[in-house]
Amino acid sequence: MLRSGKFLYIFLFSAVFLLSLIGKSFKLSNLVFSDASGKARDGVLVATIQPEVKSKKIEETTSSPNTSDELVKVVKVIDGDTIKIETGEVVRLIGIDAPETVHPSKPVACFGKEASQKAKEILEGGLVKLEKDVSEKDKYGRLLRYVWKDDVLVNELLVREGYATVSTYPPDVKYQNRFLEAQRLAREENKGLWAECSGEKSKNTVVTKSQPVYSGTGSYTCDCSKTCGKISSCDEAQYQLNVCGCRARDADGDGIACDSMCQ
Repeated sequence: MLRSGKFLYIFLFSAVFLLSLIGKSFKLSNLVFSDASGKARDGVLVATIQPEVKSKKIEETTSSPNTSDELVKVVKVIDGDTIKIETGEVVRLIGIDAPETVHPSKPVACFGKEASQKAKEILEGGLVKLEKDVSEKDKYGRLLRYVWKDDVLVNELLVREGYATVSTYPPDVKYQNRFLEAQRLAREENKGLWAECSGEKSKNTVVTKSQPVYSGTGSYTCDCSKTCGKISSCDEAQYQLNVCGCRARDADGDGIACDSMCQ
């Protein structure tokens, strides 16, 4: 009898202990996963799973595939639109033309020294980022690039301040509308070469205030086979020259397309 009571006591104690363990296991099973809010629902503990976040740096790099994140040092400014970088390569700034200062067969052009000096102030000895458009190099082996100093597009700045004019050669036309607008404003405000190179100062003047330039308002199509007789207006003629790079429209190299129409 005594032995039976002892076994009964052990059995009841074990049963209570097992029920206690089962109760704890049941509570743990009530854990649920929620969305990113991380709040408890109905008094039940909620575990949070955080969504994956892409880094800002990756998004910026992906959005601008032709712009290198690598900073390169400008070791020398050759003239207002040409520089030399630390790799030894020469870079020609896309879409602009600064007055000549180092041409082997031409004298220094009007406002050439000022344009070169401005480019030196901005670029020489500094770090820049280079952006490619479509073409890698020009026929002289120079890299064709847009040059960024901090967040400033230097090609555009030189045009806007009157140190260069727009000179676009397809297919490298990504920023041509920005450049044309910058040139229009510089010309209206009589900045730089637009003020200094007007009139009959020199036969070697690169551009004059009275020289026609594509207005940026017409809707034309590049067609270098189109002769002056088939062109509808001076504005279209300048479009073919300035935007499309149809040099045949400027036989005497004075920057004026189809002289009989535009002079």
